[in-house]
Amino acid sequence: MLFKGKRYKLPGLLGVLLVATLGCCGLIMYVQSTSGTKMYQFLYWDLFLAWVPVLISLGMLALSRLGNIKVRRLLLLFAGVVWLFFLPNALYLLTELLHAFRFYDVNPDSRFWLNTQFWLILFTSFSAAGIGLFLTSICIFMIHRMLQKVCSGWLAWAIVFMFLWLSSVGVYIGRFARWNSWDVALQPMVIVMDVWKWVVHAGARLHLLSFSWLVFGIAVIFYLLIYISLSEEKQA
Repeated sequence: MLFKGKRYKLPGLLGVLLVATLGCCGLIMYVQSTSGTKMYQFLYWDLFLAWVPVLISLGMLALSRLGNIKVRRLLLLFAGVVWLFFLPNALYLLTELLHAFRFYDVNPDSRFWLNTQFWLILFTSFSAAGIGLFLTSICIFMIHRMLQKVCSGWLAWAIVFMFLWLSSVGVYIGRFARWNSWDVALQPMVIVMDVWKWVVHAGARLHLLSFSWLVFGIAVIFYLLIYISLSEEKQA
């Protein structure tokens, strides 16, 4: 099983990531207290949403052990759809890096790197981005292991890459159109129309593709690193 083995790598990673998430929240509180503002207040919610697909992945692992095949397949299909819509929330944290530039006005004529506040803001953004990449990779890893049990290796990899690509497009939709995961159920046609506008217009399409491919490339490289690290020992 996925969680068996001498080193318990995956549970260990999840534990470290939970501590890192709490540490990032601590950084946010410290930055807010030192600046006297509500800077990064939104990041609490974004961090919570990033953990949702992880929890769904763990739930899917539990569902995969159900004895009733029909019920298991039905529940896994429903959970998989929900998981796919929430997966971009983890990768979305990568784009929080922009707030390092948004919240700190750099004066090129001064040695701004000597200002502790600059590093606090930079490290807070960087921490969120790193957590997002790790959570995305672990989510994909758990689903990848499940896929490898029911289909060929190449097909499993193709599905994984498709998930990462769709997630990258989802990040674009979330960052630039400001849609949330639950809007897929609440306002699906509005989202479809927005995406269609991007596809039809050359300038918007180029922006969508260039951004999505960039995020996709980073996500793939990071996932491969995680996959190799967690696959050193074969799981029973």
